[in-house]
Amino acid sequence: MILYLSRNESADLLDGAASEHSLPIRKLSGNFCLAEFIIKDMRKFASCQYFCLERLAIAEKDGEFLEALRSFQMMYNARVVVIHESADGADDFTRGLAEIGVIDIVTAADKDGKLGQIAECLSAAGMRKRAPKAAAAWAEETGEPVAEPETLAKRIIFKEPEDEQYRFDCVNVRIGIIGATRRVGVTTAALGVAGFIRSRGGAACYAALNLNRHLESIAEDYSFDAEEDYYTCGGIDFYESMNPRHDYNFIVSDFGSVYNGEVSREAVKGFKECEARLLCGASGRRHEVLEFAEALKAVRSAKPQILTYAVNPGLYEFFCAAVTPEPLIMAPVRDMMDFKANALRFKSVIEPYIVETSRRL
Repeated sequence: MILYLSRNESADLLDGAASEHSLPIRKLSGNFCLAEFIIKDMRKFASCQYFCLERLAIAEKDGEFLEALRSFQMMYNARVVVIHESADGADDFTRGLAEIGVIDIVTAADKDGKLGQIAECLSAAGMRKRAPKAAAAWAEETGEPVAEPETLAKRIIFKEPEDEQYRFDCVNVRIGIIGATRRVGVTTAALGVAGFIRSRGGAACYAALNLNRHLESIAEDYSFDAEEDYYTCGGIDFYESMNPRHDYNFIVSDFGSVYNGEVSREAVKGFKECEARLLCGASGRRHEVLEFAEALKAVRSAKPQILTYAVNPGLYEFFCAAVTPEPLIMAPVRDMMDFKANALRFKSVIEPYIVETSRRL
């Protein structure tokens, strides 16, 4: 499906290309605050494959527009198409789009030119000719050679190669994950970290050390194998409210939430005793940021890394002041066992323990 935000007079611009590619289209016409739309309305269209925007229909200034798109990329997987008239396709705004991995940009001024470029953007390959401009940004940031155009945009956003393997010498390093409140993605993050470690050659287990008692239902949903008093699946062992039976490189502990009516003192104590610590919280609304900040006070002495989904752009400065200016931004996942979408974030957690990196043959 295509989600298309445009002015009223441009509402029919995508009809031909959408029909040609057999793509259903949902049109919304008017003048939009993109940051607000992403936070409040985009979740209703989360399944869309293409997110098409007419620049003139978006109220934000260029820098704010780009920042809102960066937030969108962290939260959703749809391909972004921007309709922005540009004489040579080399203005600052177009370059800014390329630098964040948006290369499907319609720059033609005449209608026929626009229709041709739109058809190209909605094709499987997309607008390849703009990839070299994004390549310059990639090369400057990483010092690596320019990538092939067809793989460039993907590499800019997802830079972690999937064939990396790591060697660890550590034994039973405890990674503690706790939430500012309930339902902020703690279990999903913990399962993701364990899955990522296993996929890179490490040994990891998941330990549910909270009051939720939901491991049994997860095991049923994902067809885990049951051992005597724990579960196993895909080379990962899963324990409910008990110490692991075996040695691993990492023990990923899910402590639930800091607050459960009151401060969960036992959970906070166990969390602080871990070698690596992650505090999860929501940041889409003001009260969520306040709850996040309050939970941080309870565990601040442990110096946890901060995990959240894309910060509401309208609350960004408030979040930086109240919580941190440098959170790990998590990409939302539909499958709680999916670790690939957040591979970069998870790597940063275990990086101090990587002894050697190799490539899978």
